[in-house]
Amino acid sequence: MDTKDLARAYEELLAAVEAFTARGRVIGDADRTAADWLLTHIALTDRMLARAARALMAGEKARVDNDGCMSREAIAAAIASSTHAERVATLRHGAAQLLELVGRMPWDMALSDVAVRLVDRGGREVFAGELKWVDVITVRTHDHLPGHVRALRQFVTNRV
Repeated sequence: MDTKDLARAYEELLAAVEAFTARGRVIGDADRTAADWLLTHIALTDRMLARAARALMAGEKARVDNDGCMSREAIAAAIASSTHAERVATLRHGAAQLLELVGRMPWDMALSDVAVRLVDRGGREVFAGELKWVDVITVRTHDHLPGHVRALRQFVTNRV
């Protein structure tokens, strides 16, 4: 699969993370808490997508279920057990891993159906069905990551 757009989306995300990190002390507590949640959520989602990519590449049925990536408990535990620098490193590693896996995937495999279940922050199911893997990655590239970039940029511009 072509990963140029996905790589660009991660570059923009990481640039926003770096800008956020550089502003460190002048970021308000509420924005810092929201950014911690966001970074952890993205890392968990990358891990989930990498598992799905590996399943597809092994010829298995892939499943994308973001319940664990939206879990208040899972995110709180990950935040409590890591520093900001560790969260950023985890995010970088997950992005690189997902890009590598997607980049190795043949196009015909990218057209495979994936069982998808999505929940919102409250745990309410917002989608359940099948999507093509390429569509999952397209949404990640053009909707999901850019939305998080906008949020991080807003945290940087907010005043304490």
